[in-house]
Amino acid sequence: MNAEHIELDKLIDYLHHELPPGDDAAVMSHLATCAACRALSEEQAHLTEALRSYARSTERELPAGVVARIWDAVETQRAGPAWRRRIAAWLRPVVAIPLAAAFALLLYVGVVQPRLNPTGAVISAAYYLDDHAALTSTVPFSQGNVVPASLENDETGSDQRWVASTGASDIAETP
Repeated sequence: MNAEHIELDKLIDYLHHELPPGDDAAVMSHLATCAACRALSEEQAHLTEALRSYARSTERELPAGVVARIWDAVETQRAGPAWRRRIAAWLRPVVAIPLAAAFALLLYVGVVQPRLNPTGAVISAAYYLDDHAALTSTVPFSQGNVVPASLENDETGSDQRWVASTGASDIAETP
């Protein structure tokens, strides 16, 4: 502010209520005592009002189609990310980590655990050897029929031999 008069930029800022409180009070007290600055202030106020009234009178409305498209875009934007936000809320670490742990536990119990501890009967290799020996003993006209001890009874035990090894020298011919 000049010693005599207020600068034009500061006066315009005063009229638009853009000055800090201390400067605003200084300009207001100067306008109360200086007629020249008060006249300039009134002139700027009339000019501002004339510009505002001209802007209001020449203001035009947007076409209805443009307004409808804008509102459609706004509604689409509001509705679009809602499902994304819901999914993001479910995938937060607070929810996702326990769900992943539960899923991994279900996989372990459902898939890996039955393989580690089978519930079916366990068949040893001796069963298959005994079964093979029993089958070969029923083949007619074969020499050295092998009869497992579990299949021997009073009738078969006396006239046939059970041979434990598969070597040809160990097979005894029956007379």
